[in-house]
Amino acid sequence: MKIAAVLNPFNHENLTMIKQIGVDHVVYYDMHGMPMDLDSLSETKKFVEERGLTLSLIEGGPPIDRIVLGKEGRDDQIEQYKIALGNMGKLGVKVLCYDFMPQISDDAMVIRTSYQTLERGSALTSSFEMDKFDPASFPHEESSTSDEHMWDNLEYFLTRIVPAAEEAEVKLAMHPDDPPLSPMCGLSRIIRSVENFDRLLSIAPSEVNGITLCQGCFRELGCHIPDVIRHFADNIHFVHFRDVAGTLENFRETFPDNGPTDMVEVFKTYKEIGYEGFIRSDHVPLLATEKVKSDGYSMQGHIFAIGYMKGLMEPIFGKGQNVSI
Repeated sequence: MKIAAVLNPFNHENLTMIKQIGVDHVVYYDMHGMPMDLDSLSETKKFVEERGLTLSLIEGGPPIDRIVLGKEGRDDQIEQYKIALGNMGKLGVKVLCYDFMPQISDDAMVIRTSYQTLERGSALTSSFEMDKFDPASFPHEESSTSDEHMWDNLEYFLTRIVPAAEEAEVKLAMHPDDPPLSPMCGLSRIIRSVENFDRLLSIAPSEVNGITLCQGCFRELGCHIPDVIRHFADNIHFVHFRDVAGTLENFRETFPDNGPTDMVEVFKTYKEIGYEGFIRSDHVPLLATEKVKSDGYSMQGHIFAIGYMKGLMEPIFGKGQNVSI
């Protein structure tokens, strides 16, 4: 298992910093797009490699909003998606993490009701409370959708994209809806359960069609994370490391060592199934030393989470698995 890191912002200083703390793999993360043409993606790869790192994953990927809702223009987006996958394959970037959440606005895919909830030591974290969720806060002009409409759209997409991913040798890692509730703002969200992930995998059976096992989303569902890991053992292409406390309709994101999940058991289960893919720290609380936006991507919080992961990995996987990862 290999630790990768997201950078906010994606700059020289943060690239140097993650190299210093023993991370060698970088996730290019942008929920609104990616370097689409071969030259711009190559420049991004070079920018990473010049600092002794490897660009190993893309997260977010090409625009998919018209594909998700089955709107005019989806075929053009699918063709651009195929080109992007081909470019990733040519440059050796072998994992794409994406989602199928309707994009209501620039900020409304992952939905929270607060980013000012208190965690340990009054660190600011995000939370979701159904009784405080106001759909009017996320106005949009899209028509309501049904589950089957969304499944039709997903099948239309996968049957066209999976062959391109196979040719490029790029793994597709679907991320769960967050929160995994439906509908939200009148729009169906279908990637919201273990059973629905099973359906996703059955639509286009392929070694490249897999999942991002976001521990936080499955914990929001009330799942026992080791059971989920075993269930999807052959289909996990990427892992998001975080924890939440509470229930699906009332939860807060915690420090990874301050939630209900037994992380030692979790990492032992990754070893048990022989997982050799990538894992990255996900949403983290905002530390008092950082004067930035509380959105889960403050770098000091990620440094803490990475250190915690490395501490878990060494006794479970052995020191050789946790040196210059």
